Amino acid sequence: MAHVREVTRKGGKAFEVRWREGGKDRQRTFTAKRDAERHAHKVETAKETGATTEPLTRGKTFREVAEAMLAAQAPRLKRGTLLQYEALYNGRIYGTFGGERIARVDSSSVQAWVAALAGEGLAPNTIRNHYIAVNKVFTFAVKHRIIAHNPCPAVVLPRMVHRDTFKPVFLTIAEVEAVAAEVDRHAPGSQYGLLIRFAAHTGLRAAEISGLRIRDVNLSAGHVEVRRTLKRIAGEWTIVPPKSARSSRDVPLLSRSLTADLKLYLLQHPKSGDPDALFWAGLRFGPHLADSSPLDFSRPVSTTAVRMGHLVPAAARLGVTPHMRFHDLRHTFASLMLAAGFQPWKVSRWMGHANVSTTDAIYAHLYPSDYATQIEKFEAFVAEA
Repeated sequence: MAHVREVTRKGGKAFEVRWREGGKDRQRTFTAKRDAERHAHKVETAKETGATTEPLTRGKTFREVAEAMLAAQAPRLKRGTLLQYEALYNGRIYGTFGGERIARVDSSSVQAWVAALAGEGLAPNTIRNHYIAVNKVFTFAVKHRIIAHNPCPAVVLPRMVHRDTFKPVFLTIAEVEAVAAEVDRHAPGSQYGLLIRFAAHTGLRAAEISGLRIRDVNLSAGHVEVRRTLKRIAGEWTIVPPKSARSSRDVPLLSRSLTADLKLYLLQHPKSGDPDALFWAGLRFGPHLADSSPLDFSRPVSTTAVRMGHLVPAAARLGVTPHMRFHDLRHTFASLMLAAGFQPWKVSRWMGHANVSTTDAIYAHLYPSDYATQIEKFEAFVAEA
């Protein structure tokens, strides 16, 4: 709260405004009471909006504080997370707030920015992610006494939209084979039919498939060793640690025909002798592709490109489904494993879920519902009783 009091100076009466800001006692003196009261009102308004009374020529810019915050948090952030934050700031945040003195950015400025993002057509979830990044900077600034108040809590965000219409696609094993064969028929030698079968038989996440090395597909042991992921962040392929501790796992290869085809694929792999080489190839870009293979074994495979260019068109041509995400191959794996009678906790381990409750939440409706064994067990118990 700002207080105005009358004081005596050599030149006569004066009016002193005192308040506390940024953990410090501050004051300014005016010769006219009206000016002092006006400044006191300004101080109170600044506190309510999260601004400050510091002159515009003083204080750090939003970008300077953001960079200091990222530098402070870098040692405990995953590289991928750090790059994602940098991409957010460079994309739609620095352009608005980067050069502004952070002390002069108030809640109305942040609210107007949120409205502008909504006007661009960004989804509520995307806007919320940007808001969180901005809020982190202001929280850091308050903690280090760069500003007195964080303006973000006063900001109203768009209502979150839950996609109740989303329905995962579960393919049968026959549909998996048919879609893969259709891909091979339209893109012979592309490897993508085999990749689709591999994804449906292992349940690996897209980034885990992109990050697979020769050493990770251990055919002699009969499993795939998931140890890293590759994500495209801010236009750069980045090695990222697995999603959680249980994401580092061994996934068995239970299909003999798939294992045989993977062995044949490795025999033709130009870098099969290098254990650190990428297992799946990306696409080559540039001229003269008609005279050579479009595959580039030094470039990670983009599952997005596989989906758009091969998976979706093949599934649509066969009448399996008009729309399919690459992640649906992971759902397919879960449905196949549960239908085969494997216990949910084991399927959860193979999928790399943090705990079995995650598996229950997504796939409980797929659990076998034949209670014949339980009925016989209970009837035996009743007879003995």
